[in-house]
Amino acid sequence: MDLATPQTPQPEQSENDKLVQDDLNKLLGTALGVAAEQLEAHGAFLPVGLILTHDDELNMVAVAPNTVDGEEESDLDADAMVADLFEALGQQREQNRAAAVVCDIHLPEDATDAIHVMAEHSTGVAVSAVRPYRQGAEGWEFSEPFLEAGEKVIWPA
Repeated sequence: MDLATPQTPQPEQSENDKLVQDDLNKLLGTALGVAAEQLEAHGAFLPVGLILTHDDELNMVAVAPNTVDGEEESDLDADAMVADLFEALGQQREQNRAAAVVCDIHLPEDATDAIHVMAEHSTGVAVSAVRPYRQGAEGWEFSEPFLEAGEKVIWPA
């Protein structure tokens, strides 16, 4: 077989694409797992970040919860926490190969909540995973996650 044929990708590109896909899969899988574990243990989870360093270390990044003074009690401002996480990850981008932010979202069309993971790679690839969930009679029920194109925030073009 001729390696120069258009149907066959170049080995370097294929290997690089595989590494990017592996990095993003590692981030997405870990983030979905951490969020599901927190839901099962505590009934909720706070937004957190994950980073994959150039040395292939996977680390968690957290920010202090922001509160909004409500009438009766202080509520967490999850949107501000997500913004703070993206800012922190953007400031650290030179030290990392890939990063993700995981948070809780509401899906009004499905009348359910979902785990939302926004993952980016330093090569410019961004993907989001959404995993709907609900509390059933016997515990938390998780649907299969679905992927969609992500927005580049940490490594904008």
